[in-house]
Amino acid sequence: MVKKFPAKLSDLHFDPDNPRLPPNFGDDQIKIFRYLINDIGVEDLLESIAASGLFSADPIIVRDRPRGGHYVIEGNRRLAALKLLNGERPDDELPSPRVPEISRELRKSFESITVESGWPNDLLQAYLGYKHVTAAREWLPEAKAKFVYEHANGDFSTENLRKFAKTVGTNLATLKRWLIAYLTLRQAEQNGTFDPTTTAVKGYFGTFYTLLGGSQAKEFLQLETDPVTENPVPQNHLKQLNEFINWTIGTKDKLAAINSRQQKKFEQVLASPRALEHFRVKGDLEASLLYTEYNAEEIAAVLREAAYTIEGCLTMLFDVRENTKVKESFTELERAYRKARLNIQGKE
Repeated sequence: MVKKFPAKLSDLHFDPDNPRLPPNFGDDQIKIFRYLINDIGVEDLLESIAASGLFSADPIIVRDRPRGGHYVIEGNRRLAALKLLNGERPDDELPSPRVPEISRELRKSFESITVESGWPNDLLQAYLGYKHVTAAREWLPEAKAKFVYEHANGDFSTENLRKFAKTVGTNLATLKRWLIAYLTLRQAEQNGTFDPTTTAVKGYFGTFYTLLGGSQAKEFLQLETDPVTENPVPQNHLKQLNEFINWTIGTKDKLAAINSRQQKKFEQVLASPRALEHFRVKGDLEASLLYTEYNAEEIAAVLREAAYTIEGCLTMLFDVRENTKVKESFTELERAYRKARLNIQGKE
């Protein structure tokens, strides 16, 4: 049963299970406070609350904290903004954010705020799903995936996932993609082939999630997508999973070789054994494309189109043969042809 009650600001704590947080924070309240300020951002809330106070129609939902007080399930950004407006700062010696000046009366009103607890799990899922997965302030892909994983409670059956997709306002295919990407990284982490603390960028999940969705990527990893399991990659393809993570996420010492905008090219390389071997050795996607069968067909099509274009000009070429620009263009064409001839003959 939902219960509303006043709670002291000092008794409210950031939720360590917030899907937005990096996996290595644990219950470090200082780190979470700083992350909410610097990485997620609370500037909009600082200005809004300073000007108009809290919006009571948007509930702050809590659960009991084992060591006393309450964890905020919904409203962590608002909690961070309230703490800042009330004079609190992360005790980490980093620069403090700019905080608007507020009246003494408004600051005093933040000492005790109305919170809610006891939300039924299905209602809480629907509310969080609507607010952060499909509506107003969307979570990033990794937060969505973590939300799905934690609320599915280990039941990845199609029936349960379809029901859950309806609850959060998305479709089954999208929900499964989030979940499978999350489970794949979780599997790699448990097998010691992935360490989220060594990644060069924080937003790695979006790239990984996108590239993992390609048909050749699934084939390369032998990814099991139906049914969804805790370990989507077979045991005998963990080496390929390690390669895939190195290529798409990388580390601080060795950056990723692929980004999501290169998915089409990456898929072409994965589909070609010869190109894939070249990529494994050189790590150069563009160079590896030269070894793909698809690239040969593409080049043939470009050359054929060039030939047809030139033939289309022949009937008009005689009349403009003395034009300076035409002569310059023809010289460039001859130069390009000579280079192409040398290449097709296998000469440098």
